Amino acid sequence: MSTTVMSTETLKQRVFRAGGWTLIGYGATQVLRFGSNLILTRLLFPEAFGLMAIVQAVLTGTALLSDVGISQGIVISARGGERRYTNTAWTIQVCKGALIGLVLMGLAQPIAAYYGQPILAQLIPMVALVAFVDGFSSTKVALSSRNVDALRVTMIDVGTLVVNIVAATLLAWHDPTPWALAWGYLFAELMKMLAGHLFLKGPVNRFAWDKSVARGIFSFGLWVMLSSGLTFLGGEGNRLIWGSLLDVRLLGLLGLATAINLVVWQAARQLAARVLLPAYSEVLRTNPSRFSKVVERARLVQIAPTWCMALMLAFGGPKIFSMLYDARYAEAGVILQILALGLMVDMLNGSFSGVLWAMQRVGLSTVIQVALLFCQIGGMLVGYWIWGKPGAIIGFASAGWVLYPLHSTVYARLGLWHPRIDIPVLMASTAAAVGLALTNDWSPLAAFK
Repeated sequence: MSTTVMSTETLKQRVFRAGGWTLIGYGATQVLRFGSNLILTRLLFPEAFGLMAIVQAVLTGTALLSDVGISQGIVISARGGERRYTNTAWTIQVCKGALIGLVLMGLAQPIAAYYGQPILAQLIPMVALVAFVDGFSSTKVALSSRNVDALRVTMIDVGTLVVNIVAATLLAWHDPTPWALAWGYLFAELMKMLAGHLFLKGPVNRFAWDKSVARGIFSFGLWVMLSSGLTFLGGEGNRLIWGSLLDVRLLGLLGLATAINLVVWQAARQLAARVLLPAYSEVLRTNPSRFSKVVERARLVQIAPTWCMALMLAFGGPKIFSMLYDARYAEAGVILQILALGLMVDMLNGSFSGVLWAMQRVGLSTVIQVALLFCQIGGMLVGYWIWGKPGAIIGFASAGWVLYPLHSTVYARLGLWHPRIDIPVLMASTAAAVGLALTNDWSPLAAFK
């Protein structure tokens, strides 16, 4: 975006335009992913999706555990738009990508042995190349977020997803194994990296080193690394724990149910990362007295559509899977119902995404993530101890409900809790959970034991 345009547009105009493109892009990607799932689930067995869930969890975990906040620093830092800053950040990113790739190759054999899946010893080193490729990704992506400009980034995301789907589908038709998913993923990430350099606006990345910039990145990055590590353990890392509690088939079913459950909520997450975080940061820099009102409106936009979707999924999960998938995937319907009930309240917590980062209260954000992780893992293990595999899923889904009192207390002390939104959602969610518990057929859960 040119400087002239940026100077004549208000933040509200940029937020609406970027938010619109983000949601359009997300809608397009979900339609594509959904169509791809319908095709790939007919070409592949659930075990293939379970294996790739483990591979992607390992890849995401190593990336997050080594995250030093390069993209976030460009968005938040006063120097984030300087060429010296972005080139130093890019140099660090390239080195980090190479290091992650080497670590993944070393972990391949132990992970394969732990899960008793020899194919992982070959899949993980191949997918490790994704980390190396991602290390060369352009900082123009982060600069676009800083400027609240999402059009070209959205076009790249949609385009590379099409590449991923076409490649994976053709490979699965020729060879119906997890390798189809792995090769499609790698090829798409390569195209995404190249597109970021070629089609986004901004200075070309060069290797450079500025000690003051590097010092600032690593100083900020210590908190980011801890926060990202907890994010991994509370997100993708759960798949590694799930892999030790569930069989590969059930892990694949859980992955499909999770993807459908979060289809609308992930749109809100993308909106928060690409639009709300830079917008919050700008509001705090220019007009902090409006911050609470801005956050309240942003939360309402995220919560209203997501809650309605969660309600539909909670009562219609089995019918959705019976209509869309063949009989091998029918048991995922009841998993979807449980996860949707959990999301009804968990979205209240998640709707604050980006707020503490914009306030540069990363330490407080980390404390909340520790509490979330404790609730998720504790719920999984306690649930598994009480009722086996179904109990683990129920315990995990209940984490958001358990965490809400702490979450609301923290934000109330910051002057950011909004009872006009939260109380009606809590009451409606409780009524929905009680109604479904009393009327639903839960017999399919017995097959998971």
